[in-house]
Amino acid sequence: MEILFLIDPLQNYVSDPLYVGLVRILGQDHVVHYPPKPIYYDPSAKLWFLPQMPKVEKTELEIKCLLGEDFFDIVCISSHRQESLDAFARLYNPHKFPPIVFIDEGDDPHIRHDIAARYPLALYFKRDYVWKKGSPWKDRWGLVSTFRGNKKLFHRTFPMPLSIVLEALPTFSGIPKDIDVSYRGRASHPRRVKAMEILSSMKDMRFSGGVYASPGDRRYKLKAGFSRLWTKLFDDRPAEAADEQKKERPEAYYREMAASKIALALRGGGRTATLRYFEIVAMGAMLISDAPETLIPNDFVPARHAAYCRPDLKDLPELIRHYLKKDAEREAIAKDGYSHLLKYHTCERRAEYFLDVCARMI
Repeated sequence: MEILFLIDPLQNYVSDPLYVGLVRILGQDHVVHYPPKPIYYDPSAKLWFLPQMPKVEKTELEIKCLLGEDFFDIVCISSHRQESLDAFARLYNPHKFPPIVFIDEGDDPHIRHDIAARYPLALYFKRDYVWKKGSPWKDRWGLVSTFRGNKKLFHRTFPMPLSIVLEALPTFSGIPKDIDVSYRGRASHPRRVKAMEILSSMKDMRFSGGVYASPGDRRYKLKAGFSRLWTKLFDDRPAEAADEQKKERPEAYYREMAASKIALALRGGGRTATLRYFEIVAMGAMLISDAPETLIPNDFVPARHAAYCRPDLKDLPELIRHYLKKDAEREAIAKDGYSHLLKYHTCERRAEYFLDVCARMI
């Protein structure tokens, strides 16, 4: 298969690992990315979650020639950001064009109807895919409300969760598991702040972690319960610099995970599982998470690959204490979870899933 992969200049936790996986499955000559993206090949622009590849680029004129020769089997718009859409608009010929595949990496459950109306999308992949989770009533409501009654678009929309690029992660061979539980994340959801309060109050275990603010975040986001509302109403100032500094650099962040018996992942501003959900398993810790609110094909199986807490976190202390006492059970879950990750959730496996859906549906 020959793919034209239209990208945006910013880091993209969905499409960038997918691109790496496609290149590894098909070969770099068969996946042409455009416009140029320095993070793929320029050492000065390298990002921590992506490996780099040899620089292979084509000009817009070369791509138009290949499109005219029917070289590409599909054209993938890999982001809803304007740069990807602008690049596509310059190339698009409504009279003669390959099937169009759109990847909506937005961390929200909305459908980009403007794009679906403007172009004849053959497939729509959605990061925050909240349908077909076993509730026919919710699916019917989603068809009416979110999809605006468009049955064709509904049936041609598929989940596209994040994936992990294993060799981009550091290795810590033989590191002692001297942390019982760790959690670290941006204060992008009240559940994360509440979890920090719970974990910090559990004095019978060794905890490491924190929630941090990003530039532009307000200080109320670092509060939980009534204090969160009060701060938002009466003290809605930007978060302090000290709260931004609680974010670890990548190596320290991964070292904390690798040294943990158990690590916690919780939803952020979006509804799907974050990259940490997969990173924990990749680093050899046992995963405890809130249950993903989106459909993840071949997700981790509860009590076999991970453990899941209630959304209100009331059972979180009990779960942690149980698995800290049951060494063999905890270690078996971490081991089986890692095997499952290798089988279904690396960038290569996500690329194979993408190609399989394309082959079946186009």
